[in-house]
Amino acid sequence: MSTKQVPPLTPPVPYNGRGAEQRTGVRTAVALVAFLLFAVVFPLEVRGASAVLFSNSDFLIRYAVALYASVKLALLLWQGDIRPVAGVFWIFVYTGMGLAPLAQLATGRSTALAIQVGDRELTMASLLTLLGCVCFDVAYHLKLRRRGGASPQLRFRTLRSMDVLRIFSVAAVVAALVYIIQVGGLSVFFLSRQETSQALDEISPDSGQALRAIISAAGSVGCLTALIFYLHVWRTRDVALAAVDGLLVAALAVMNIVVNNPVSNSRYWTLAVVFGLLLPLIRGRKGMFNAAVAGGVIASIVIFPLSDITRRAAGTGAPLSSESVWITIATKDYDQFTMFANTLAYTADHGLSWGMQALGPVLFWVPRVIWPDKPLDTGVEVGQWMNSINVNLSAPLWAEAWINFGLPGLILVFAALGLLARRLDSGFRAEILSKGSVGYLGISIFAGYLFILLRGSLLQSMGRLMILVLSVLILTAVTNRRERLQP
Repeated sequence: MSTKQVPPLTPPVPYNGRGAEQRTGVRTAVALVAFLLFAVVFPLEVRGASAVLFSNSDFLIRYAVALYASVKLALLLWQGDIRPVAGVFWIFVYTGMGLAPLAQLATGRSTALAIQVGDRELTMASLLTLLGCVCFDVAYHLKLRRRGGASPQLRFRTLRSMDVLRIFSVAAVVAALVYIIQVGGLSVFFLSRQETSQALDEISPDSGQALRAIISAAGSVGCLTALIFYLHVWRTRDVALAAVDGLLVAALAVMNIVVNNPVSNSRYWTLAVVFGLLLPLIRGRKGMFNAAVAGGVIASIVIFPLSDITRRAAGTGAPLSSESVWITIATKDYDQFTMFANTLAYTADHGLSWGMQALGPVLFWVPRVIWPDKPLDTGVEVGQWMNSINVNLSAPLWAEAWINFGLPGLILVFAALGLLARRLDSGFRAEILSKGSVGYLGISIFAGYLFILLRGSLLQSMGRLMILVLSVLILTAVTNRRERLQP
């Protein structure tokens, strides 16, 4: 009669309550410092840089958006879990829709886009921005109960197989090569965004932006997604990497350096690439996530407005300004607030589109040669109404929601975004990460891409978003095991 050998019991690890208390104390201190910096120091600095007269009520209305975002950012730093999608949302709101409008009010300086609207539209833009934030926040923290009162079952995604990853990586490299050839060779990607864009426009001028979006998306998103998944496999050591994997990783790295470099790509796409690579490295490390959030806010104020030196061809760009940082963020690239105000004025003249404008992003893949009446990009539509020479303008999500369905559309869009953000952020929970989930890789890329979706316009952003979603679906499968997790 055989007997089973019972392995020796491992003594339990004692609970280190003091260490947990110390971590909580550090997070509390970091959150408090961040709140004082974002909600008090920066706004006071902006007010101290005032060069024109403005009413206290106007200042307080715009300050309310910055204050709301400051509170949410501080809470994100204080909480123990990692919430990348919410983090990106509140970083964008704080800088683009809160602090930049404050700087524009106080300094009396703005982008040229503000000349089309008056104080009424600007005030309404601030109030509606705040309303969108509230709708996002309420939906994000809304706990939905399932029938019968059962707790929700969260399923997580796993890598389908290494063979699928290899086949996908080969396809991604081929797509990147086609993208490079179509644009005109390697050298084009290291000139400027303007010259790269012009080269891409020459592929098929009659098809508009549809073909351009699909070609650039297939060539850039696929190889980025494949490389991030390979980095995950290498870090987790779940499977042994073969020689062919090393060759594929090298090829993917080279392709990403070419097609996703910051010289020929927009800064918002560069942010998406950085977040897509950084968040998987952070994984469950709360301290590193806090550093990324706090550093992201500082960089959005100091570095981002000055990082467009590769936008124009050599010798045609505007010289860097040596004025104060508040004048810089007021006059350079944060046009989202003023474009929202311009959209309010546009709809006052032309009325709401009642969903017709949304057909453009939904059917972005249909060329204009087939659909001549296809809606224009929202930024272009409003820019033409403004008689602006430059119609490459942003259309923030607030403007996209308003131009389609007005106030009900804004409420529903941001409530839906809040629900989606909560769903995605749940993929970074420790219980999910510890079970071999790779779904957080797609969440990482999407979190960075949220900068682009929030900035707009949606028509320009749909190509890469579609390839991103398809890539994650191809590479992953929902696990057969259903884990019951407490919310």
